Parts: sequence; structure tokens; C-alpha cells
Amino acid sequence: MSTLLSLSKEGSSGDHEGLTLKETRITPIRRSGRRKLFVITGIAGAIVVVLALALGLGLGLGLKKTSNTSYVTTNSSFLLDQNFVVTNITTTRYYEFVISEATGSPDGFERTMLVVNNQFPGPLIEVNSGDELVVNVFNQLPNGTTIHWHGQLQNGTNYMDGTNGITQCPIPPGMNFTYRFTIDPSQYGTFWYHAHASTQYTDGIYGPLVIHSPSEPIFGQYDRDVLVILSDWYDVMSSGLLTQYLSSAGIDGSNYGGVNPGAEPPPDSGLINGKMNGSSFDFEPNLSYRLRLINMGTLTEFMFSVDSHVLSVVEADGISLEPVNVHRVPIHVAQRYSVILTTNQTAGSYNVRGEMQSSCYKLSNPNLNTMVLATMTYGASPTTPNTQDWSDAIPALCLDLNSTMIVPQIAMDPPNSTDAVQIFMSFQQTTQSGGTQTLAFMNSTSWLADTTNPTLLQMSKAGIQTTFDSNQLVVVNDDITVFDLILNNYDDASHPFHLHGHVFWILGEGDGSYISGVSQLNTINPPRRDTLTLPGFGWIVIRFIIDNPGLWAFHCHIGWHMAAGLLMQFADLPSQIQQLQIPSYLGDQCAQQSGGVVAN
Repeated sequence: MSTLLSLSKEGSSGDHEGLTLKETRITPIRRSGRRKLFVITGIAGAIVVVLALALGLGLGLGLKKTSNTSYVTTNSSFLLDQNFVVTNITTTRYYEFVISEATGSPDGFERTMLVVNNQFPGPLIEVNSGDELVVNVFNQLPNGTTIHWHGQLQNGTNYMDGTNGITQCPIPPGMNFTYRFTIDPSQYGTFWYHAHASTQYTDGIYGPLVIHSPSEPIFGQYDRDVLVILSDWYDVMSSGLLTQYLSSAGIDGSNYGGVNPGAEPPPDSGLINGKMNGSSFDFEPNLSYRLRLINMGTLTEFMFSVDSHVLSVVEADGISLEPVNVHRVPIHVAQRYSVILTTNQTAGSYNVRGEMQSSCYKLSNPNLNTMVLATMTYGASPTTPNTQDWSDAIPALCLDLNSTMIVPQIAMDPPNSTDAVQIFMSFQQTTQSGGTQTLAFMNSTSWLADTTNPTLLQMSKAGIQTTFDSNQLVVVNDDITVFDLILNNYDDASHPFHLHGHVFWILGEGDGSYISGVSQLNTINPPRRDTLTLPGFGWIVIRFIIDNPGLWAFHCHIGWHMAAGLLMQFADLPSQIQQLQIPSYLGDQCAQQSGGVVAN
């Protein structure tokens, strides 16, 4: 049986310690285009109304765009090298990352960024299944950082997962950390890496990771391979926005204090391959291109399309799919899709569209241009496209592709579950703030990273640990278990949740709360992936196998929400954690933390 550790010491950006839930009735507010409204009933209490802050304070709303000069190299074209040898013969691949501050202007507004090797997005990592990957990360930031390898199973190397406060302490300024792990031989497809400390990746620390394999079902079924990186962008550093977001006033005081819980700062721009304008794809006629779509944003779901070109969806989060033709692909934060595009239309230039789904925001930015455009050209010289968007309506709800469209090519029915836990996620107020500060909760716990004593090191020293600090919600299970996670959403927004170290089956989702025996579940080759979309005011059920020793985060991938506490952990097979060969420098760097500061 699993042990669910859930206490309730909640808090804010710098001090989640010692806070308890505000006893209150929480009444979510319906957004335009959202699911059916209902009220979450708690213990009655007063909601303290805060004076409104001017909309846009600290957001960069209405900031004048300045010089296009940039000191950051923009990776605006990611056409993969055809000479890369895809093989079953494994090797060791070495990379060096220097994480630093630099000046850049992805959307024309010059600002300080956080970057890898002075590039934005960061450099491509390209490997074969089974390769050993070694990345030596040098931290030249004034604060600590970590790098997470999104979607990598890390079986036997949980300590290389790169999760601040869970698998490691931040890499101290001026020091380096060597990530060394083997790509799982069963994995292939489209992945990425990013900072996993506070909201640092919002400022630019992210890049693509592609795993090739001759065993991938769609290998050899296309002519060219291209990366398309979608992201939202802010014109100020995320650390300042985070402080404001987690304050009692919030981003916009008139809509906060329980009236619009968890209202996030809306972005200033959207980017395709690191640019708001000017990204281009120079293709050849009558070829099939695999477009690897990755949403590396912080808040925004995108709707991706190419004028006049049908897209055949063939991969989701590293799982090959039965091809399905669509005009548009919805892609939430941290998700990946591969689509096949054939250049068989009239020669010329076409709009490539990444439309930001601003209806999902709780606050609006009147200066945001939600239609982000790039140009695809073949058989002619590039020109400004005058092509038209598809005429069919865009769905109002911020959801995934319908599950009937996500059918794995390699069929795999999940085994029967042997254990389960039900989680309720919400935004709630805390008593100490007088009911004005809102934090994110998994059941009654709002997570805070322990940046000097990560939970992996705690358990590696203590063995099968069943007691953690009260801001850590940990499910402990020392048996190989087929596990059902039932997640209910007490917020009106959809949330992209990512599970580290596992691939899961999505058994079902729907409106309202999950009801055992009533809510419909599918166990016949259901979708498999590592990042889901939890519907607003809805539920989702996933199934996965607890068989990977370590501490694994399960969290909302909206950066603001994770920083507000929307994270829990699974402790898989703790009796085996003490057998992990954790490198000594990991513990050494924890000993050198000075308060665990990671913000910039």
C-alpha cells in the first residue's frame, strides 16, 4: 500500500512556513468560453477585499518597443542535420552548457535574459536511444539553478532529474554540475530541457532534446526533420512578476483576494523559434517534413497551423500515434507533438501560425498580439504571405486533442490498478494574509522547495521515510504498483500537469468531480504521454506503474502555479533509493547553499 503524506503548512514565495488555510468559502468566477460554473464549498469566512492595483503594473503592458539589437544569438531555424546517423549502436555524447545573463530582444523589446551558451532558445541536444548523455552545466548566474530533462525516465539515475528541492540543490553561482545519464532504450521522439528552479526558464533557459531510433514506428516515413518551438514571452524578469503574483495584492488587486484566485501575469508577446517576427522555414517542394512542435512557454496554450496545409499528427510526448489529419493542433505548456506536412501546394510563401489562446488567461493584456506568425516558403523566393487561415472555428476550451485522436501505434492496454489516490487541486487563501494572499494547493498542501535538503537526499539517508516537512505532499510506495491518480480541478482554468520519471495512460476526463463507478474510463489502448491537460472545473484519471526508484515530481507546468505550490511527489521504491549511486558533489553543493536563493 502507498502512504499519502499530506499536512498543511502553506505559504508564500519566500516563507511558506507556518501558514494555514484561510477558513473561507471560495467562489470561482466563470471565464468566457469555460466549462460549467460551480461553487467549491469550504468553511465559511470573510474574504478580504484588496484595493485594486493598476492593471499592467510591472507587466510591461504598453511598454514601448526599443532597439532590435541583441547580444543573444537567436536560433530561429531548427532544420535538423540530415547527416546525423540514426543507429542502434550507442555512444556517449558530451555537451557543455554555460548558464548566464545576457541582453536580448526576442520581441523587439531589449531586456536581460537568462540563456544557455548565449543562445535562445538553447542549443539542440540530439541523441540516439540508449546513448549516454553527459552535460556539464556551468552556472554563471548570480543565483542558483538546475536543469531538468523533460520526459526522460532516468531509471536508476533519479539524482540526475534536475529538480530543485527534490532531486538536487541549486547549482551555486560560479560552480558546475555534471548531468550524466543513459537515454532509456525504449524512448524516442521529441523532448526538451529547461531550468527547474523558481520561474527561471520563463526568462530563456530552455532548449530542444531529440531522441532518434530506428525502432521508432514513424522512422523513415518523412524526408526532413524540423523543430518548431512555441513560447510566450515577458518584457520584464520573471522574478519581479513572481514576487508581485505571490503578494497579497497579486498581479491585479481588484481581481484578487479570492475573487479571481491565482490570476497570472499575462505575457507581452508570443514567439516561434525565439522570435515574435521573422522566423522562417525554407523548404523544398514535394517533400514531407516532420515538424516537431514543442510548447516551451510558461502560461500559454497555442493553436498551431499552417495555411493551406493539412497536418498529420504522428507523435505526442514521445509516443508514436496512428496518423490523424487536422487543420490545427492545440498544444499546452510542456507538451510536444510531431506533425507531417507535405509541401505539395502552389509554390510560394505561407503563414505559419501559433495563435495564443488568450481566452485561457484570467487577466488580459490589451497590447498582446495573440497571432504569432512565421513564414514557410518553397519553390519560390520568400515574400510576405497573403495566405488565409483555415475557416473552421477554433474551440473555445483550452484542451488537448480529443483522446480518440491520440491512438498509440504500439498498442498497450494498462494492467489493472492495485492502488489509487485522489487529489483535489485548488487556489485558496491563507489565514496569515488575512485572506488576501492566494496560494496553490494539492489537497491541503502548498509545496515549497527545500533548496538545502532535497527530499531525495532525505530519503537516501533515512531509508523508507514517512515523515516530511508539512509543505511536501509525498505518496510513498515501496512495492511495484499499478497506480491510479485521480485529479480533480477546483479552478476554472485548464492546467498542464507533468509527471517526472514515468509515462502514464490517460484513462478518462470530464466535467465536475470524478465519481467512482460513474465516470467513464477507457482501458483499451488509451493515450500515453508524460504531460496531460486537466480540464477547468473537471477531472482526469491517469494510470502508471510505480517501478522507478526515486522521488518524482508531479506538478502543473504553468510556471506561476508551480511556484505558488502546485506540486506533489511520488516516492517510488524507497528501499532501493539508498542503493542509488548519488555523486558526492550533489551533497557537497547542498552544503554550500546560502539560503537556497534561486530567484533572479
